[in-house]
Amino acid sequence: MNENLDFAMEIFKNETLLEFKGVLKTEHFPGMRERLYSAVEGSNKIYFVNIEQARFKDKAYLSMFLEYLNFVRGKDSELVFIFHNEDCAKFFGPFFNIFKIHDSKESYRKNTGFWEKLKAAGITYQRSTGLRLAPGVAIVFFILLAGWLLTLFSIISSQDKDIRDREMLLTELQNKYVRSIQALEYLKASVAPLKSMGFEVDTSGKTPLGAISEWDEFLRERERFR
Repeated sequence: MNENLDFAMEIFKNETLLEFKGVLKTEHFPGMRERLYSAVEGSNKIYFVNIEQARFKDKAYLSMFLEYLNFVRGKDSELVFIFHNEDCAKFFGPFFNIFKIHDSKESYRKNTGFWEKLKAAGITYQRSTGLRLAPGVAIVFFILLAGWLLTLFSIISSQDKDIRDREMLLTELQNKYVRSIQALEYLKASVAPLKSMGFEVDTSGKTPLGAISEWDEFLRERERFR
């Protein structure tokens, strides 16, 4: 890393690019602050601050950038930091959800909208640091995930109980069917002697076995043959 501090500025139609290279020490603080503030002109502009090749040796720069962000917003403009190195990511870590940080100007234009809404909600993504959630967002996300899992387990448990109940009912019906078949076979065997004597006995199930009319006829026939 070059110890000398280099500064460059490019002005476009409604954009201004400020690029810093080198190690930013405490003695560079006043000069960098002056360059940043003097570059702000007019309103409804976008100020890109490229610090990809810069390294900060003083935490006071974070406070300065926060003040500068409020100043730019007061001009109805936007402040966008350009970097994707790990050192800058760690330096801006405490305020990652406050600043707009992108890998390049093209990345900012491409992701403006969806990613900005996520960032406003406390969700940020950088190639060097991956996906980051603000503490509040992480808690809400955890609660929602836990609720979703509990709901899923509850549905699975309810369906499992319903399946077991249906299996028990099916088993009970099958047992009743088997007992009915056995009872029918027993009744058929019981009335076999009556059939051998010439009595018409309905075992089809249309007329209940042992009906009173059948027994009346049986008794009359029995008396007749005595």
